[in-house]
Amino acid sequence: MNLMPMRSILLIIGIVTITACNTNKEGDNVKKALHDEVVTSEVKPEFKSSRMVYRVPTPIEFFRFYQDGGGRYNAELLLPVNGAAHYISSKEKAVAFGLFASDLAFCAVFAKNQQTISLFETTKQIADELGLTAGYGESLMKRFKDNLDNVDSLYHLSTESYWKVFSFLEEQNKTRLLSYITVAGWIESLYLAINAQSVENSDKLKACIADQQYVIENLVSYLTSVHGDEASNDDVFHLVFELNDVYINLYENPEDVISTEEQFNELQKVITRQRAVLVK
Repeated sequence: MNLMPMRSILLIIGIVTITACNTNKEGDNVKKALHDEVVTSEVKPEFKSSRMVYRVPTPIEFFRFYQDGGGRYNAELLLPVNGAAHYISSKEKAVAFGLFASDLAFCAVFAKNQQTISLFETTKQIADELGLTAGYGESLMKRFKDNLDNVDSLYHLSTESYWKVFSFLEEQNKTRLLSYITVAGWIESLYLAINAQSVENSDKLKACIADQQYVIENLVSYLTSVHGDEASNDDVFHLVFELNDVYINLYENPEDVISTEEQFNELQKVITRQRAVLVK
């Protein structure tokens, strides 16, 4: 089976995420970059692509664009950190890592220092339990605490730790855990963005959320290529297929319509319900 490297699919996700808040001209450039990356990936079918360096996007990138679009912070939506103990199996812990890593990104972007360090400690605990200490060592914890007042530094530190986790799992060929983290992280990010405030009257925010349809499509392609028929039967992966069915309706809109009120409400309803499925 020819598999697209995980870092390739994540690069594509990152590229498309950035598209949401760009101009049309910049969007055309992004589409070209996306096409070029897909072509490059197709001639390197091995899952472990060690020669090429791909930038692994994290939820923190999505929230930076969400913030730039006028998005707001809402602490009431965050998961309680003591809830991490409710995730028992490796699958549940991978889901928890994705959820809490997204919450961490949300807090870091909005410079909520106390919540940020608390969530970093929580994700570190989950990473330790999954054997992912390479990404969340004590030295990184110290650097994190030393840079709580520097949003840019937190951005880079979060990206660094997230990259190490993804890289380790890919090298160990633990694609299922990797997929659970990715799916949970994106659903949590969408949940926070679509519920943190009323966005119906903000075209920028609606675009940031609506354009995630391309991310979901790429996730569907990735899950199908890596996990085959098992993808649609897995309760976590199935959420991506279900969400894709909702997002695909946006293609029916005229060019000047991002999403109708009915479509937006349906997205919010499905994303909120899906998040509830993942939370213990």
